[in-house]
Amino acid sequence: MSVRVLAAVGCLLLMLFSPQLTGRPALAQLLCDCCTPSSLARTCQKACKAQGALDPTGEGFCRPVILPDFRAGKRRTNPLNGIDLKYLDLSGLTPAQLERVRRWAERARRQSEARFRRIKAKARRGRISKEAFAQAEARRDEVVTNYHHIIRAYRDAITRLRAADASRQTR
Repeated sequence: MSVRVLAAVGCLLLMLFSPQLTGRPALAQLLCDCCTPSSLARTCQKACKAQGALDPTGEGFCRPVILPDFRAGKRRTNPLNGIDLKYLDLSGLTPAQLERVRRWAERARRQSEARFRRIKAKARRGRISKEAFAQAEARRDEVVTNYHHIIRAYRDAITRLRAADASRQTR
């Protein structure tokens, strides 16, 4: 078995049998920000180590990882806020997992757009301040940017899968 498969099985077992994880939880139990290893939940720590995404010095390059067996639950905050997904790599996921990640990202983006439309209407009526509107706009922009990063990673992973399938068929 590969290291990624073992890590995915370990993450799944941890999520199933230890509901009270210590530390910072995974964002919607899907994304792990590997830049702050000391504040990560155990599930994320293992996933980050297995995919080589942790930066041991805390000063250099680190990247987010996707937990392959995630449960996309409802959250009050948008999971695409507060994490930089520019260097996200989805190459270790199956086509079904990739599709779940894409649908999850699209749902998060739609929710963000709907929330922003409501805030924009409140701003037109003068019910919120310009500062609050600017903050909401910045959060929405962050979600849209991260959504595009996920879609780019999704397309790259699909392209790699198709290339691998084509090379297997030519043998």
